[in-house]
Amino acid sequence: MARVVIADDHAIFRQGLKELLSGEPSIDVLGTASNGAEALSVVNTLKPDILILDISMPIIDGYEVARLIRQQNVPVKILMLSMHKEPASVKKAMSVGADGYVLKEDAFDDLVSAIKAVTSGKRFISSSAGKLLDTPDSNESEDRLSPREKEIVTLIAEGKSTKEIAASLGISAKTVETHRQRIMEKLGCHKATEIVLYAVSHGMTKK
Repeated sequence: MARVVIADDHAIFRQGLKELLSGEPSIDVLGTASNGAEALSVVNTLKPDILILDISMPIIDGYEVARLIRQQNVPVKILMLSMHKEPASVKKAMSVGADGYVLKEDAFDDLVSAIKAVTSGKRFISSSAGKLLDTPDSNESEDRLSPREKEIVTLIAEGKSTKEIAASLGISAKTVETHRQRIMEKLGCHKATEIVLYAVSHGMTKK
């Protein structure tokens, strides 16, 4: 049973999500919040498994809420909700600690799948947002990755640690780090979250 809190400042939208999720036998909606400060308080009080978090909220926006939650090491998965499709918005959400990114226009179709994905340790990005992360040379950059590097990209996107990747592939942790560095150079990435975004937008993760 996934225990969920919904944080969104639009009452009608928030209620709609609550009704949608309450109809799912595997999801329990513990409570809701209408602004960022309230979201932090509700998460600390109810201790949900998943926080569905609107980015544009009063008092404290979703980005800052996510950053504070990660700073406090609160063990909760964060699904960002947004009207914004821009790649920069998706990247910023992931960089502050989000586990998934769901467009509001896709919420009623994607949210249940997103909850199931992050509950099982995977990342989730709405398909229409993920497509916009592609760049003109994206296929070329993927072609430059070796089969082993593609395996490592997939495992990184699934949240595996260096030691776990090494054990899974039967190689040393040092070799994994060498591959990771080469991958980041080839893809122009500067942090692991960017590798995750690349993998998700290129269909390199399990769904």
